[in-house]
Amino acid sequence: MRKRTVRSMKTGFTTGTCAAAAARAALHTLVTGTSPPEVELGLPDGSRFRFVPEECEFSGSTARCCVRKDAGDDPDVTDGMLVCCRVQLDTSLQDGEVLFFRGEGVGLVTLPGLGIEVGGPAINPVPRAMVRQAVAEVMKDHGVKGGVNVTVSIPGGEEIARKTLNERVGVTGGLSIIGTSGRVIPYSEEAYLESVARMLRVARHACCGELVLTAGVRSEQLLRPLFPSLPDTAFLHYGNRIGSVLKLLRDEELVRRVTVGVMLAKATKLAAGEPDLSSRTVELDREFISSLVRDAGYGEDIISRAGRLQLVRSLVDIIPFSANEPFYRLLAERCWGVCSSFLPPVELRFVLLSMENGFIDHDGVVCRDIAL
Repeated sequence: MRKRTVRSMKTGFTTGTCAAAAARAALHTLVTGTSPPEVELGLPDGSRFRFVPEECEFSGSTARCCVRKDAGDDPDVTDGMLVCCRVQLDTSLQDGEVLFFRGEGVGLVTLPGLGIEVGGPAINPVPRAMVRQAVAEVMKDHGVKGGVNVTVSIPGGEEIARKTLNERVGVTGGLSIIGTSGRVIPYSEEAYLESVARMLRVARHACCGELVLTAGVRSEQLLRPLFPSLPDTAFLHYGNRIGSVLKLLRDEELVRRVTVGVMLAKATKLAAGEPDLSSRTVELDREFISSLVRDAGYGEDIISRAGRLQLVRSLVDIIPFSANEPFYRLLAERCWGVCSSFLPPVELRFVLLSMENGFIDHDGVVCRDIAL
């Protein structure tokens, strides 16, 4: 497969970084009586950045400030939203101790596996550490004793959370305050795999011995009727990073059966051994597709037409999508072989998907009655 050249993209900051900067600004406002024009924050890698707080409020024993999320060029659903912290000094706490509370738009943890106490606010460990560091620096600078109560909120977060898979991993009623590096790297594989790993940990705690992997919601909906007894936590999304997600399953001893569903166009990339199925990085390879048509035993006219494709989904106009067609059986078999190379010895089923025509699995079984 031919690789595309990807332009350099602007990085951003996580909700965890924004929360820590907001907490620092709010505590500064509380202990000095004036809101800072900007605050400096340390990231986990030791670098430091300045942030401009917004909507700072001071009301006696509490103060609140917000920092607006900038995700850079990443398609983050929280981009542009305010992440806010309300702080209150608490002399009953040990010096530097921070208690976290859930405000508007921040989710509630309802399932084990996320590394956060069930019943607590969905604020991940690294953001908590960043908030503690920010709070400790302000208290040291101003000689403040005791601890701090920090209530994190994201106005509008509950509505935005409905567009995410938070409820599937046991986060209800709002968004998670997340981040491991403090930065948002556009289309970061590391960040995406961390979200998949969280889902996998929740599935492990739910004792899911069978998993279904699809690119996203649409392909999941196509396959769901085949697995009526599986819980939501058994369905994972690989996005475009199918190889990396499959590798995450290598050490999952409880997983006995895995079904992988891939749409037709991306399957032609997977069959060629490409573990990243993104159209941003991998171009349509007509030569590979026509060679696969030839290997399946078709004549020169079909091979030539396949080699002139503009869109892979147009293949169904040349070769009808059917388990009786050798091309689709061969394509599914090749994809099954690539997937199996990433996995430990588990029962693996590969399913070739077409939104209009149903699916074909690697054993050549077709089912058209579930097409959407």
